[in-house]
Amino acid sequence: MSSLSPLSHPTAAPTPGRALAGHWKLPAGRVLSLCPRERSVLEITLGRVWLTGADGPGPGADHVLAAGERLVVEPGRHVVIEPWAGAGWPAAAFRWDAAAAPHAVPLSAQWERGVALPLRDLSQALGCLGRAVAMAAGAAGRLFAGLARYALAPRVPQTGCGGG
Repeated sequence: MSSLSPLSHPTAAPTPGRALAGHWKLPAGRVLSLCPRERSVLEITLGRVWLTGADGPGPGADHVLAAGERLVVEPGRHVVIEPWAGAGWPAAAFRWDAAAAPHAVPLSAQWERGVALPLRDLSQALGCLGRAVAMAAGAAGRLFAGLARYALAPRVPQTGCGGG
């Protein structure tokens, strides 16, 4: 980590094999490889960085992150960052912190959101569909009855003005 200079000192003491959390500066022309052991957040605080991330086997995805943008990096995912040069930005600065654990959703809430709500929506939609079909059938019946009455109605001959 000789290419990094701390902008603020981390509050926790480092543990062997673990990158320090905190605020870091990455000078232009330097590259940093990150492979966290725990869910972490990379937040760009100055300039822009070019980030290449490998999500597993195969090619990685490239992104440009600007100041204020964040990326959650999952454990075991390998990302490489380097400053993306801009006018007046000879370096980039970033925060590297442990991410909050994903909020565990109780099974009952998962059931409610994943099954019960869609089932209620489906039953309401089918109820509306049933009413719509019944209304359409009623309208079609009235239409055919009206057409039949019209077709079977006696025709009154029209008398015209005689020419004579």
